[in-house]
Amino acid sequence: MTALNIGSNSFREDGWLNLDHPSTRYSNEQAKIDVPHDLMSDKAIALGDNTLTAAYTSHTIEHISDEFVEKTFKEVYRMLEPGGVFRVTCPDSDKLYKAYVDGDKEYLTSWVFPHPDGRQKFFRSFGLGEQLVFIVASNVSPYSKRNSDLARITKGVEVFREPEIEKILKTKSKEDALTFFTDACQERALHLQKQIAGNHVSWWNFEKIKNIMEKVGFKDAQKKKYNESDYEIFKNFDEKNKDSVAQKHYSVFVEAKK
Repeated sequence: MTALNIGSNSFREDGWLNLDHPSTRYSNEQAKIDVPHDLMSDKAIALGDNTLTAAYTSHTIEHISDEFVEKTFKEVYRMLEPGGVFRVTCPDSDKLYKAYVDGDKEYLTSWVFPHPDGRQKFFRSFGLGEQLVFIVASNVSPYSKRNSDLARITKGVEVFREPEIEKILKTKSKEDALTFFTDACQERALHLQKQIAGNHVSWWNFEKIKNIMEKVGFKDAQKKKYNESDYEIFKNFDEKNKDSVAQKHYSVFVEAKK
């Protein structure tokens, strides 16, 4: 068996290859990288066709532009053997949007973990819309300029304040509003993600992931719960991936097969 963890971070498991992009942002966390690769490049992943039994990615696709997510899914389909399986986890924009509509300040604030530097307390001081936008389109939220280094890196990037965000969310559909903000991010994603790799530039829910999976050839795309799977290789597998554990209450879990 050969399987691939895409955006593997600290993950390590026998039978699995780690694909990740070496990053100073994550250098203290990243385990051995077997397949160095920048998902926001035009290069093919350096693995052969029909060579993998499974592929998994946890909290990675929200860090890259929509076009490169589709390209990554195409690459996964190419590398998987017939009947191979693919599982994706990432922030669920349906849950985040519902929290905004319901006025659930605690849910949105808790996206940022408590830290001695007071970052969660500072995040709490922003409006619900500003918090939502930070989670799905980080670079256009005012929280993205929370210190002098980040303000310098994002200089010239327009941010949206609460009144404007509220107007956009009220006058557009959920999908159109979220796309409006992520499009603004993706105009500069290639530049900014090399410097702020942890920021988010795209939004996802089950339907959007399913649509791209099916577009590139996958079938039987299904929404699952944390650690739940129809495939033996993915049963209780989410718990082996740090971000899937830390953000399980914010995540969507989707799997499909070739």
